[in-house]
Amino acid sequence: MISLYVGSTGGYTGKSLVSMGLGHKFKQDGFKVGYFKPVGILPIKVNTILTDTDAWRIYRALELKDPISEICPVVLTQELAVKSYRKDVKGLLAKVVKSHNFLSQDKDILLVGGYGSIYTGSFLGLQGIKVIKRLNAKVVIVVKYEGEYIVDYVLQAQKDLGERLLGVILNNVTPELRESVDEYALPFLKRKGVDILGILPHDSIVGSITVEEMNEMLGGKVLCSHDRMSNLVEHFLIGAMQVDKAMEYFRKTRNNAVIVGGDRADIQLSAIESGSVCLILTGELYPSEIIISRAEQKGIPILVVREDTYSIAKKLEKLSIRLRLRDTAKVARGMDLVIKHVNFPLLYEKLGMKT
Repeated sequence: MISLYVGSTGGYTGKSLVSMGLGHKFKQDGFKVGYFKPVGILPIKVNTILTDTDAWRIYRALELKDPISEICPVVLTQELAVKSYRKDVKGLLAKVVKSHNFLSQDKDILLVGGYGSIYTGSFLGLQGIKVIKRLNAKVVIVVKYEGEYIVDYVLQAQKDLGERLLGVILNNVTPELRESVDEYALPFLKRKGVDILGILPHDSIVGSITVEEMNEMLGGKVLCSHDRMSNLVEHFLIGAMQVDKAMEYFRKTRNNAVIVGGDRADIQLSAIESGSVCLILTGELYPSEIIISRAEQKGIPILVVREDTYSIAKKLEKLSIRLRLRDTAKVARGMDLVIKHVNFPLLYEKLGMKT
């Protein structure tokens, strides 16, 4: 039995979708597959059993039959967080190992879902690297590609993981950055002995959420264009620049939602006229009737939220990743991307598995 830890050097890189895609392909190729997540940060109760939301969704996507109680042995509730900060909580690693050993039975491969980065979890005594070594797992690192500088993080992971690191999957590579990948990152990492196991392109459908989903999570109030809540949002932009630069900035990015203070009528109008698909007005400040009327004419929903612009931007960065796992069509598309763009022959060779 092989334990394969799907980790990263940072949070929100697409580990869950990659885990789903890998698991689905392993099953297609006839392997007995299991999944578990040592530490979960999104508590949910399933038939009175406390588990993690992402783990539960991956469990269902892979149509697994193992006891739900074992798929996420440590769930980070507020109570556990407080206890861990006040004093060392004993026995958490033992719980992880027990679930791992139980789920390993009769499996060819057990996927282990990373929490945060491989450096996350020290305050629980469950830092990713510690868990990896204790479970004797092999590791695939998922990196959201945002430029050549990501190689620094990969090299640090290589240093810390040694021979356990099988390789890297670069995720969400936009057409604009593909040249950078091919010209700089790939040759450099190859020269340093790091295998690239896959390059997953940016996908507008997988990477999008609807205005309705977004509003549901933010708890906003919709002021207009209620019939356009199905608009797809791919990018979030902060409207905090001068007006003369705003229009050009907004037009460069398709299917964007602009986060802006409710008192910035000039920026709001620029966003509407440039074709943004949604406005998020922060600070619980309401726009003028002129703004609402123009947005209604253009079919652009306006949401009013309580929090400040920075807080909303940070929240949406996290929510947009989580929401992708709620939509079965996006999950299926994401898994297909993994199956299509991951080099499975190379991965199987490095895992020592034969199809």
